[in-house]
Amino acid sequence: MAKKRKPGALYFTGISRVDKDAVVLTGNYYALEEAAEQRTALLSLKKGSWGSLDLSGIAHAVRYSGATKSNREYLVLERNRGLYRITPPEAAHFDRIGAKREGFLMDLRRIEDRWYAAGGHHQVYQENHGVWRAIDEAIHVPGEKGDAKVLLSIHGLSETDIYSVGFNGVLLHYNGKTWKHLPSPTNAGLQRVLCVSKDEIYLCGNANGLYRGNANKWYALTEPDDKITFWDMALFQGRVYLCTKKQLFVIEDDVLREVEIPVKGPLGFYRMDADHDEFWTCGNECLLQFNGKVWKQHVFPDNV
Repeated sequence: MAKKRKPGALYFTGISRVDKDAVVLTGNYYALEEAAEQRTALLSLKKGSWGSLDLSGIAHAVRYSGATKSNREYLVLERNRGLYRITPPEAAHFDRIGAKREGFLMDLRRIEDRWYAAGGHHQVYQENHGVWRAIDEAIHVPGEKGDAKVLLSIHGLSETDIYSVGFNGVLLHYNGKTWKHLPSPTNAGLQRVLCVSKDEIYLCGNANGLYRGNANKWYALTEPDDKITFWDMALFQGRVYLCTKKQLFVIEDDVLREVEIPVKGPLGFYRMDADHDEFWTCGNECLLQFNGKVWKQHVFPDNV
């Protein structure tokens, strides 16, 4: 017999660490899976207490702005080039990025002091004092909505050293002025790029793809396997973690080691976020917190 779910039951789709024992998440409602309505739950968890706010549309990224504790702001990237700025507990402001263009936006990252967004048709935007401008003149590929020219991830060490990856193994680098297509180590989709240092950039994605290197050379850390996809990566206490939807791994001397997590119930992974003090990961209905020594599981009340 299928599990009978509460009307507010959901699965997690995004996560951003906010403070000690505190995160903000996005989720999709099971009850709306077959509905025409598109709605995202924005959830906050702080020291065991949950808060929630519903937003229109489907979120592809949630980020914490890093503002002061007295003026926190969460950013939610809605796939139709929309951006919600939420100041708890209720204030929400909506902007449109690249309103005259086609294609979804898939990722949002702050690099140094500016936000960058990337997505369909290889479009990339940079925010400067609240104003978004396209910085993709050399790489933007206008086309039909169904075209498989999509950037899924953007990350960088500085405004003059930015990488972006996506469908079909596309790999791009930005030097602060122009984008350059780099030779890719794969033609399989790349889901995420993580920049640790100038010479230590990680790429992961479809077909068990995991690579370390930089703009000049890439090293494969895994063997091809079409059945495996790595969805996300995060740097925590000097080590790189990455996940499939069922397993969490840590890279040790270029070798993957599965992380044993001593909690009850089914595990799921999809997105993660971390700083030096805490590591958080979510997937399906599973939400986990790790301080480097102890794992803690959190359960959303409507999922019980």
